[in-house]
Amino acid sequence: MPQLILHQYAASPFSEKVRCLLGYKQQDYHMVEIPVIMPKPDLMALTGGYRKTPVLQIGADIFCDTAAICRVIDHLFPDNSIYPESEDALLTAAAHWTDTFLFKLAVAVAFQPKAVANSELFSDQEAAAAFMADRAALSEGSNELSVDLRIAQSHWSSHMKRLDNQLKAAHFIGGDQPNIVDFSTYHCCWFVYNNDSLKSELDQFKALAEWMVRMASFGQGNSEFMTGEDAVGVAKDSVIAPGSGDKYLAEGEPAPGETVDIMPIDYGFQPTRGELMGSSIDEFVLKRVDERAGEVAVHFPRIGFQINPVGN
Repeated sequence: MPQLILHQYAASPFSEKVRCLLGYKQQDYHMVEIPVIMPKPDLMALTGGYRKTPVLQIGADIFCDTAAICRVIDHLFPDNSIYPESEDALLTAAAHWTDTFLFKLAVAVAFQPKAVANSELFSDQEAAAAFMADRAALSEGSNELSVDLRIAQSHWSSHMKRLDNQLKAAHFIGGDQPNIVDFSTYHCCWFVYNNDSLKSELDQFKALAEWMVRMASFGQGNSEFMTGEDAVGVAKDSVIAPGSGDKYLAEGEPAPGETVDIMPIDYGFQPTRGELMGSSIDEFVLKRVDERAGEVAVHFPRIGFQINPVGN
């Protein structure tokens, strides 16, 4: 089995999404605890610019964004798939909505004044200022994570009530077993209700609270600590895995072999530049060479990312 290396930090909600999935799949993996804020020199050696958390490494293949990470984990360990083929298009769209719009609401709710006042991070003024400056740099040029708290709370509570109603009739959002939408929804709820000041708000949603307990009961797999330097060394000593999957290029997209920049379309407009190795309906793959990591393939999900030929 391939060695999985998860680059993450404990308080990251999207890292929690992947940790929960690895628990569900009962997988062993190495864990690199990356800095919460920049600089992240070991991660940059692998991704070439992409700085969001988490990142999954499998040898010299680097997977950015949980949309790509969850799909490759499910591909490698297909038992109890979270992408049932008969529902793949619907679930992919629903998970994307959850990871973007619902997460935007979760950010506003989780960072409301009473929650911030109870946050360990914001108890240290210097650390809080550094965190806010880092996140401002991450979201520069975008308003995707900006929403008025009053509006966010209205939308959030409405969706929680709808989820609570649905979960009265099923163990999971996916029915008898979880699908990708369960994991995408769980990390948003974990981000909000993991705060002591907001936990009591879950009391009004009994079925939702019971579902969160079921999701948490999967655990987080079996992890072993690894340093970032060692992870870069793993990439250096590995070769890029052979490509697979259906090849697909939309009209007007760069062709394999061209030098391109790839970056998110919502926020975090720090591009990764490299040679386009290939693309499919699920992903773009870049080849790049780093002085420390050697030749690596960086995988990005197609949905939610933009690809631009260099020089245009």
